[in-house]
Amino acid sequence: MLEINNIQVHFKNQKVLNGLSLSVEEGSIVGLLGKNGAGKTTLFETLYQSVPFSGTITWKNERLKREMISYLETENYFYPYMTGEEYLAYFTSKKENEATDIIEKFNLPLKKYVQYYSSGMKKKLALAGMLMLDKPIAILDEPFNGVDFEGVHILYDIIRQLKSENKVVIVSSHIIETLFHTCDKIALLQDGKIEKIYNKEEFSQLNTLKF
Repeated sequence: MLEINNIQVHFKNQKVLNGLSLSVEEGSIVGLLGKNGAGKTTLFETLYQSVPFSGTITWKNERLKREMISYLETENYFYPYMTGEEYLAYFTSKKENEATDIIEKFNLPLKKYVQYYSSGMKKKLALAGMLMLDKPIAILDEPFNGVDFEGVHILYDIIRQLKSENKVVIVSSHIIETLFHTCDKIALLQDGKIEKIYNKEEFSQLNTLKF
């Protein structure tokens, strides 16, 4: 289990996360919902240990290590004049046949320079790399941004596949319907902490909230 306890994060005397706690079981998909500026990305950066924080984060009762996480950021950076094929060469944890399946699923022009990809294609490329890392914890920050209709349904399948592989999956989205389609639970982030956790049978209550 991933245990996040009493996380505090401050930036320039501003408290962004204020005693945030959350537990996520293996083989579970948790959606993170909150207004812009609520601290969703800050929480992900904290899990990835990119920002200083107080509190504890444990994985299977031991301190969480960054190398246990694969992290799909909202905006992905790619070096100029790098092809999709060259980018994916950095990600080799999966077996060769599994990696080939992932690459074929996204149907990307891997011989082309990434700088000529559309935003949706770049998102797919970054996601393919993340999946090839094969880590036990997967964090996806606004993965549906800029992705076309077909890509959205591929994402649904992939997120469910991660669940079937018994991984911890945490996904944020401002498109609430995408969370309804994929998540076992949805955590509402307000005022720097988890205000409430909604189970599937309670998702309809979220339609009354504005984001």
